[in-house]
Amino acid sequence: MVSPTDEPLTPEVVFRDYVPRVYNLARRMLNNDADAEDATQDVLLQVVRKLDTFRGDAAFTTWLHRVTVNAALAVRRKRNRREEHRVHDPLENFTEEGQHSGFVRPWPKLPDNMVLDSEQHQLIEEAIGKLPETYRDVFVLADVQQLPNAEIAESLGLSLSAVKSRLHRARLMMRDALSRHYEERLS
Repeated sequence: MVSPTDEPLTPEVVFRDYVPRVYNLARRMLNNDADAEDATQDVLLQVVRKLDTFRGDAAFTTWLHRVTVNAALAVRRKRNRREEHRVHDPLENFTEEGQHSGFVRPWPKLPDNMVLDSEQHQLIEEAIGKLPETYRDVFVLADVQQLPNAEIAESLGLSLSAVKSRLHRARLMMRDALSRHYEERLS
């Protein structure tokens, strides 16, 4: 096993080379710095304990993503047990057939074609953070981490069709959240 810098994978190399990746994934999934730090700590402890048992059947980064997703989900379950609160049901915005219930205005320019300055980046991060957890997980793994749907389904214990449905709905929610920032201004 070697790191991206062709060094053997040791706990020190994992800390140095992979902590930002682990933290960023956990942060996006959990939408909370303290929870992301807890998840990152859990991941690093687990990786250090089990590094010598890593078989190499998959890429180290794939294994690390899976461990990180599982740790983030565990932190979320723990947090949800502590905090009982009602969340707006995002399914109210969709018909029985899974279509958006209201008119969806097209964007004049796709945001991914625009140069993202810090304000745009912040808007997008805030919109991701406001997604309900079940949709945020799939969105972050698919559109931010660029994982294939099959790998997302396996990581989250979902069917492939559930991943596709949640990703579609998450993208529509992101579109709704960001549309006022990107719609064409009338002169």
